[in-house]
Amino acid sequence: MHSHLLYRAIPERRLLKKLLSKLFRIKDGVLNRYKNRKKAIPMNKTVPERVKALQALMNEKNLDTYVILSSDAHQSEYVAQYWRARAYISGFTGSAGTVVVTKDKAACWVDGRYFLQGEKQLAASGIELMKIGEPGVPAWDDWVVSQTPEKGTVGIDGRSIGFAQASALKAKLSAKEISLSCKEDLIGLIWQDRPQLPLSPIWDLPAEIAGETRQEKLSRLRAHMEKRQADYYLIASLESSAWLLNYRGDDIHCTPVAYAFTLVGKETCDLFIEKAKVTPEMEAALKADGVNVLGYDALPERFRQIDAEKPEGKTIKIDLDLRFINQLLVESIPSTWKMVKEETDAVILMKAVKNPVEQENVVKAHIKDGAVMVQLLKYVKDHAADGLTECDVADWLDQKRCDQENSLGISFDTIAGYGPNGAIVHYKPERPGCAVVKPEGFLLVDSGAQYMEGTTDITRTIACGPLTDEMKKAYTLVLKGHLQLGHAIFKEGITGTNLDILARKPLWDQGLDYKHGTGHGVGFLLSVHEGPQNISFGLNKTKLVPGMVISDEPGFYPTGKFGVRIENLVMVKEHAQNEWGKFFRLEAITYCPYEREAIVKEMLTQEEIDWINAYHQDVYEKVSPLLDEDHKKFLAEVTRSL
Repeated sequence: MHSHLLYRAIPERRLLKKLLSKLFRIKDGVLNRYKNRKKAIPMNKTVPERVKALQALMNEKNLDTYVILSSDAHQSEYVAQYWRARAYISGFTGSAGTVVVTKDKAACWVDGRYFLQGEKQLAASGIELMKIGEPGVPAWDDWVVSQTPEKGTVGIDGRSIGFAQASALKAKLSAKEISLSCKEDLIGLIWQDRPQLPLSPIWDLPAEIAGETRQEKLSRLRAHMEKRQADYYLIASLESSAWLLNYRGDDIHCTPVAYAFTLVGKETCDLFIEKAKVTPEMEAALKADGVNVLGYDALPERFRQIDAEKPEGKTIKIDLDLRFINQLLVESIPSTWKMVKEETDAVILMKAVKNPVEQENVVKAHIKDGAVMVQLLKYVKDHAADGLTECDVADWLDQKRCDQENSLGISFDTIAGYGPNGAIVHYKPERPGCAVVKPEGFLLVDSGAQYMEGTTDITRTIACGPLTDEMKKAYTLVLKGHLQLGHAIFKEGITGTNLDILARKPLWDQGLDYKHGTGHGVGFLLSVHEGPQNISFGLNKTKLVPGMVISDEPGFYPTGKFGVRIENLVMVKEHAQNEWGKFFRLEAITYCPYEREAIVKEMLTQEEIDWINAYHQDVYEKVSPLLDEDHKKFLAEVTRSL
């Protein structure tokens, strides 16, 4: 039964919830597992004290320099609390960054999204802020080389660095005959109350939702392996394992994945995961589809077993994406095996192109989410003069999403930045200290949800009251770029790199810009940031093809004043085919009105005005049936023709 039939067959919410609970084999309460916001990392000492403790250990271990990355053993973007070593040692909590500690100094590298956040969080730490890409700021690995003495030793937790990255680092270190030691997890020795790795159970995602069975997906991967004459395919990406084997987990805040490796053979499939996380029912379901469950740490032993049982003279060929395979794991692969690097994990490419069922479901998720966002717009405008704080807004929105049918909670921590805080690209409001919203200026809200029907991500910049001319001009320039990109028509073979200028040009024409990518892929009930496709001026070789979902989110952030960002998710669709070839287009699947009060109509072309009017009509038609009369009347007002 296809998912749309499933939902139409049982309109009553109570019966649908009961069926879903049975169908997904989810125990009571699991649907609400994302409701609780994550707790702060336990920190028993100040940042300067932690750095000193690390430096003392470095002296004991004869290490001149120590590197702390932001990743886990799978090179994930978002990680479980256990892996937040960089945040622990520095106090900088952004999702990306690198800390390097020498015997007498420390520095933290952050990208443009986190310049302002980094300044705030590192201010009293004694750690130097390094703004990536700014003039005179060296790359962290170049700084490591410059600060480490000749024939010295650099330490790193070998689980946290991918083999490809470790190889590149070794090459740079060789210029001064510096060695790289990957055996020591020094942070683990000083982090006294480090959280444990999560043990929550994984759960089954039926083909009615996923669009394909496990067996069908494994067959697709094995066909790829056959073309490459591979005996085995090793998957370290958490999202890839979850997508391939149609399960989801609860190991990473807001991202429904589980810590696991997958090794696919021509006739075998081994899932390496803590066995306590696999219920007997789930193990039976996996086994029925030819998936064998082994312990999370059993992969090296499985390598040895395969090597011992192989025919004499046989060379095992294993395909893998070395960006995700950590250094220590690669060292466990038998030296006689032939490792063949995949430029991009084949499963990542497969899941990037949503199948018809995924496409249908994710649109449903966005219509549902659009109804929540319309309620948010009205809520903020109605209460901007009532002492509302950024945290109040974030909590209200998070709860509304969790209350939706088939909700699994939020897809990332809600960003709600009022006034100057809106200029901090990845700002997160926290009590105490979050700003009070006033009945004037901009409130930037970037948020998303996880539903059984898919993952959402949306940003709206809300007018809380009167706006300055500067604010209106900035909003309109960002909107123009957003519209130009969102209505792009392009030939087959184009990548996101080719399209980035469409979003930036209105700002560039005024000598303005923003310091983040314009768009990222989004998973299906997986990570809100998904590759390999993106839209950015940085080179990306992945061609955009129908079925891909990607964000369209230009912005502008004058420091100390306000922030503007407008984000829709768009899906690549077929447009036309003629003697000149195939042409594709982008189609918005996010349904929430733009901010009429912030638009300077005179700055728009007639085509752009027509685009806005058509989009607003579509929003009203799709979202209004989910609203009560008051919100329906509000939506009609804010979506009327310009």
